[in-house]
Amino acid sequence: MNFKKKLIIISLSIIFILLVVLYYTNSIDIIDNFFYDKLILLKNSFTTNIFKFFTHLGGFFGTVLLIVIVSIVNKKKGIYFLLNIGIILLLNFIIKNIIMRARPIDINMIIETGYSFPSGHTMTSVASYGLIIYYLFNSNLKKLFKISLISLSFVAMLMIPISRVYLGVHFFSDILAGACLSIIWLILYTNYLKSKDI
Repeated sequence: MNFKKKLIIISLSIIFILLVVLYYTNSIDIIDNFFYDKLILLKNSFTTNIFKFFTHLGGFFGTVLLIVIVSIVNKKKGIYFLLNIGIILLLNFIIKNIIMRARPIDINMIIETGYSFPSGHTMTSVASYGLIIYYLFNSNLKKLFKISLISLSFVAMLMIPISRVYLGVHFFSDILAGACLSIIWLILYTNYLKSKDI
């Protein structure tokens, strides 16, 4: 692993730790309220439907569909893709049940259960679409098609977490923490896959 990747891992780990400290010291509301107040300025029926689409895309059925598609294209990559999602879901479950942060109340546009920190949709989407981008980047697809698929994957990876804040089922710090953890995991996992020539 090169120095740049190590620096990213260290930086994201520090951000995650700071978010946990801010939460336990009741100092995190300033960050969460600031981003929610800015995002909610976009609120209308059209943007709500868009964000609902992306939040469903990052849910159970959307994730299963991704697993099926990747497995059809390449069975071996599909196995590692499934393992990737399984580990990130386990990590999310463990941390959520350690922190036990309640979800936002009175601003929910959809109903969700369970703890809030870190966002499971964010961790899953960043881990899954991030790995797809890795697969695509190392594929032999035609350049324009490859760039198009990478761009679509990046949009999904970005919009799914944002949708969770817009729809009022997560705080901004939840998705930021989830993104930090998943990016750290992706760096470690793709580094392993690269060593195995996968």
